[in-house]
Amino acid sequence: MRAPRSDGEAISNAAKLRKAALLSADIPTAARWGEIGPLLAGGTVLSPRLHRRLFTEIAQAHGDPATFPDGARRLISMTAVERAKAALRAGLAYHLAAFCPAVDRPTLAELRAAYGEDAVAFALGHINLSAATPPLDLLSREASRIVEADGWSMLALLADEYRISAAWRSAGWRDMAEEGSASLLRSPALALAAAAVSEVALREGSGR
Repeated sequence: MRAPRSDGEAISNAAKLRKAALLSADIPTAARWGEIGPLLAGGTVLSPRLHRRLFTEIAQAHGDPATFPDGARRLISMTAVERAKAALRAGLAYHLAAFCPAVDRPTLAELRAAYGEDAVAFALGHINLSAATPPLDLLSREASRIVEADGWSMLALLADEYRISAAWRSAGWRDMAEEGSASLLRSPALALAAAAVSEVALREGSGR
């Protein structure tokens, strides 16, 4: 049986989560201090006091991420790079059947070259959730655009399922999701998004 975490560890984890959430928040629309958004995006170091004031303002209106359920905390604590990896995995798994009725060796090789070993391994591991979508030309730019945009849409669906306010989502995340398909099947989309977020978080260490 796992020993309960100490109060100190819990406080430290909550602080890390809140910092990650603030870095990905849509500050220009979520807080009165909209001019701070570009400063954070540009890597400007704000004082701890200013960080606390900014976080408190957003959290009071949109919820404290440290109190969210496990899945929501995992999603909101991911970096932009980690979130992009999860979106690619989810989108590829969802559209896997569109590339080939049966995934043969030549198709596998092309998929790995186009999307990477990790994304393909995830898609194959969740092939039962691949949706019956229109055929896609594996090597086309349009196929890549659809896979990635739908992956972001799936993460947005998951965030909605967790009731994460749009204030805690960067404008870039929202813009990517808006490019996705309007007809995603909710059940497999949510299952794939949750699985992709869990896998990336475990690999990258942000899901603890």
